[in-house]
Amino acid sequence: MSLRWLAIGIMVIAATVLPAKEYKVGYIDSKEIISKYEAAKEAKKELDEEIAGFRAEADSLRGEYENALEEYRSQELTLSEEGKRAKMAEVNQRKQRYDSYLDDVYRKGGKIDQKNEELIAPIVEKINQVVSKLAAEEGFVLVLDASKSEIVYAQAGLDVTDLVIDDLNREFTPVGPTGAEKLVYAVMPIYESNDEARQDRIGTQIRQFIYDLIRAQPKTEMVANQKVNEQVEARGFGGRQLAEKEALDVSRALDVDYAIFGECNKQSRRMEFSLTIVDVRLNTSVKTETGEAARVEDLREQVGRVVQVLLTGVEKP
Repeated sequence: MSLRWLAIGIMVIAATVLPAKEYKVGYIDSKEIISKYEAAKEAKKELDEEIAGFRAEADSLRGEYENALEEYRSQELTLSEEGKRAKMAEVNQRKQRYDSYLDDVYRKGGKIDQKNEELIAPIVEKINQVVSKLAAEEGFVLVLDASKSEIVYAQAGLDVTDLVIDDLNREFTPVGPTGAEKLVYAVMPIYESNDEARQDRIGTQIRQFIYDLIRAQPKTEMVANQKVNEQVEARGFGGRQLAEKEALDVSRALDVDYAIFGECNKQSRRMEFSLTIVDVRLNTSVKTETGEAARVEDLREQVGRVVQVLLTGVEKP
């Protein structure tokens, strides 16, 4: 049975078998969501940059092979048989390196496929989370994907694509001047102080946990992480641990009330981190708190505990 007829069948069942209660069916267009989701645009940009790097390396290896072949051809008449064999062995070796690299990068399951999967998996997971949340909030019992199964007819109000896009892009919405009704926060990059932490992107995970936790607080507004990154890089602070003065400098440029910055490390399975919240208006730190987790599964819970401690010193609007 095709997805189209399966979808129609489900709607018919919902309408006829259970007539005593109204069942609301909605749909999304996942292709449109991905095309308009800022995180997906950033992922595509990152993938394009990776592919450009692969191409540059491939061009370099091909150039080495072609130069070796041209050198062999230019010297062939003057080389001894042993010299020819040695030169041809070098040509074949460079050709093998070039072919092997192309296979590693472009074959199915190769480096490009792996990078694409690495980038797209969290995006798909986030989209699914938002769809599930909005479906519950809007009272939908079923949400279909119009890009995968044809929607022949739908009443107005059943397309929740724009709702999903708006929810997904909230973290990328530029923040204006601070209002009296809300406190505006920024989360600085969490510095990963050792190779193991960088490899497992512990700082990136902690930063996202902080962002999600504060965003869920009432009367709060978040500066998009990408906007924070731009200010950090513009001031030459990227790739290293921020000092309090530097975090305040970035925060003032973003016109926020409070900001959180910190560092983390990972030794074997244990992860440790330290976070500081600063009051940008008073130009001073409010509180520093440390945390640790023995497993990745426990990291979010520990970050949540630390964030709650930090927020106790924040002035409520």
